[in-house]
Amino acid sequence: MVSIGVGGIAVPSLAITPRSAAERAADDIEAARERANAAAQALFDAESRLDSLQLEQEATAQEVADLEARANALSSTVQELAVRRFMSGSGSVPLLSGLDGPTERVQKEFFVSLATDTSQTTLDEFDAVASDLADKRERLAAQQSATAQAIIELEAAKTRADDELERLKEIEAERLADEKVRQILAARRQAALQSGAFTSGSTVFQRFGTAGFLSSGVYLDGSIICPVVGVTAFGDTWGAPRSGGRRHEGVDMLGPTGLQLVAVVSGFVTFKTGLLGGLVATLEGDNGNTYFYGHLSAYEGSNRTVGQGDVIGYLGDTGNAQGTPHLHFEIRPNRGRPVNPYASVRAAC
Repeated sequence: MVSIGVGGIAVPSLAITPRSAAERAADDIEAARERANAAAQALFDAESRLDSLQLEQEATAQEVADLEARANALSSTVQELAVRRFMSGSGSVPLLSGLDGPTERVQKEFFVSLATDTSQTTLDEFDAVASDLADKRERLAAQQSATAQAIIELEAAKTRADDELERLKEIEAERLADEKVRQILAARRQAALQSGAFTSGSTVFQRFGTAGFLSSGVYLDGSIICPVVGVTAFGDTWGAPRSGGRRHEGVDMLGPTGLQLVAVVSGFVTFKTGLLGGLVATLEGDNGNTYFYGHLSAYEGSNRTVGQGDVIGYLGDTGNAQGTPHLHFEIRPNRGRPVNPYASVRAAC
């Protein structure tokens, strides 16, 4: 095909094949999934920021309490000095009201004026503690303000994530009804799997159908299927700070309460209740790996042998996940410590 270009020069032009309605529908689904995942990542980032601020606030609050205890002890010593000085006829004693209030500077000046060679060290320490305490109280107030703002931002992030999940649900319900759309999505995923082109940030990884560490250091469990059946969104939150000084050791997968959770591989599943995880399930895979599911709303059945894809429970917000229904999912290679499961879940879901 030839067209006339700049200056009347004939140049070849490429014919553009119009995309079919089914292809456009598949595009819409993939774009909606990416938006939902981005919103989920923003939500988890907001949670991590709040947890970090709360940890810092707790540490500062403890420092303030320690300084207050030290200041009170020093204040008693300084007051005794002032009383002895007063009893010797050196003058009156101003009202002592601790470290707070408008009399603080007057107290300090008065105490310094009474200093002797033996009391100067105590008075200097008292002054240093008072100054440090004032700084720490100011820092604590700023942290409390930042924490309050982080709570507001977290609620906004939750709303955005819920909205994106709902949009994804609507788009999939409308467009996935078309068999051609499902075939296109399946073909695209198969092509991506065959090419090994899955991306997590700057890390390229490949789904092999087996499990192990890649040369990049990324762990990929290519033997699993997606643990959540239905509309879900997730982000990479490995290592994010959590309350109590913990670090996140899984991937959080958002979704509405009640979504089916399935065995990602065949194996033996057991159910327990934990303080943080709430209703939890542990799957000892026949492949030698352990898989952990947290925050379930309910179990399906009892401890038993399961096949890959068998329903073992339902997504919820038990434990410390109240208000944010999601699955906390872990992969523990060779029954050992957890590894970042994001790459594996991205390839499977």
